[in-house]
Amino acid sequence: MKFLITGGAGFIGSNLTKFLCDKGYEVTVIDDLSSAGHTPDEIDQRAKLVVGNIGDEKLLDQLVPGKDVVLHLAAAGIIKLSLENPYFYFENNVLNGVKLLEAMRRHGVNKIVYSSSSSAYGEPEQVPIPESHPFKPINPYGASKAAFEHVLSAYYHSFGIQSISFRYFNVYGPGDEQLPRTRAAPTWVVNALENKPLPLYWEGKQKKDYIYVEDVARANLMAAMKCEGLHVYNVGSGEGIWMSDLVKTLEKVMGKKLEIQQMGERKGDPTVTVGDISKIKKELGWKPEVDLETGLKRTIEYYARRITK
Repeated sequence: MKFLITGGAGFIGSNLTKFLCDKGYEVTVIDDLSSAGHTPDEIDQRAKLVVGNIGDEKLLDQLVPGKDVVLHLAAAGIIKLSLENPYFYFENNVLNGVKLLEAMRRHGVNKIVYSSSSSAYGEPEQVPIPESHPFKPINPYGASKAAFEHVLSAYYHSFGIQSISFRYFNVYGPGDEQLPRTRAAPTWVVNALENKPLPLYWEGKQKKDYIYVEDVARANLMAAMKCEGLHVYNVGSGEGIWMSDLVKTLEKVMGKKLEIQQMGERKGDPTVTVGDISKIKKELGWKPEVDLETGLKRTIEYYARRITK
């Protein structure tokens, strides 16, 4: 099976690239390296890396032909920046995605696995959040993810392009080098290793669903194997943890007390994001395999190696 991974130099994409190469698949990566955090020599050398943007239609015409499945992860993904420049987020996350689908149409590639986001739900009306929950995004990033899911629906019904959309919750693990660093897990781990305070928003009174990146990579492969029709799945642990308790879990794993810096409120943050993962368990046979403490230990080991280089 031949894969094209868009955004394959990013956090999830680079882990997915390695995962698929380990399984013996042929992988081509396209990434403009604008926010990946990884240099080209850090991308798995068994994959073919093409530096470019999915908005480049001529480049897509070179890369899409002959692929069996497109794994679409390329996106502007920082909520804070989406508040500062909404136009860029809709252009990059929606319009460039349409260019990718058009290239797939031109070259007869009809399967795509899309990395969507739980941000599309906004502030939930019920917890855990089922896939049937209405879209009520509270930031442009979430809105752009929701919009492209509608595009995929249109392309399935109009042109027969089959898709699976994954609404990720809070993915964490080794390799999260996205800059600027805004996600809690890598920020906290790096700061803890460097004996700096951990920035905590909303006094830790947010409940989030954390899922380890290797579990996400495994879900992508399972989806690629079963990509028929039009489907949407939550990808998370199915369990929530208060951010204040996540600090305590990190302290337990690291074996030391950590200093906290209270940051107050942050726009665009829902109070609770915990996913109902019963659908993906039933239909794809996927479930999380890496618990939070194990995942944090692996994440700490990764950043400790980076810091000491």
